Amino acid sequence: MQNVVFHRYLLALRPPTLLATTLALMGPVYRLAGTRLPADRLHITLAMIDGHFEAPQPALVERIGEALHDAALPAQRPVFDQLVRANDRALLTASEPLTLIDGLRDDLVHRLAAAGVDAEVPASPPHVTLAHGRQWRTGTEGIDPISWRADELVLIESHVGAGRHIARAQWPLGKVTEKVQLPLPLAWAA
Repeated sequence: MQNVVFHRYLLALRPPTLLATTLALMGPVYRLAGTRLPADRLHITLAMIDGHFEAPQPALVERIGEALHDAALPAQRPVFDQLVRANDRALLTASEPLTLIDGLRDDLVHRLAAAGVDAEVPASPPHVTLAHGRQWRTGTEGIDPISWRADELVLIESHVGAGRHIARAQWPLGKVTEKVQLPLPLAWAA
């Protein structure tokens, strides 16, 4: 009997290739146990499309594309400065709320709903999963900030349990809406 691979769809932000490769190699530095995710599977999930399917869903991909083809969505700049080890996962998280990413998540779910696509915002705050499986330690530790300009939204088809992600569509995101706030003495000099 052959195992059935289920297909799940999600909208995500991916780190640039060089950063993703670096993060995938950081396991020993962060003392990660379990199965480390490869660079091509690192992402921030923005919206989960409802349903697990036994075969690819080109019509669903097309409907999602129609819902997002003319969307003027802002680019994002996530900043992760914590490593959380809990529930058999190691995650990059932010010590401050990522309010713009939260807003983008809500906007995407509303756009998809208007197009008749059932989707939901993940229950957990924005994060990047680095490893699955029992961790040597548990808890939260501060790390040097990791950030990038996320200027592309990606529709990922995840082969659940098979450890495979396929990018089915991409949409460019606009200019970064977050402004870097300079410390007061530097702001006076600007």
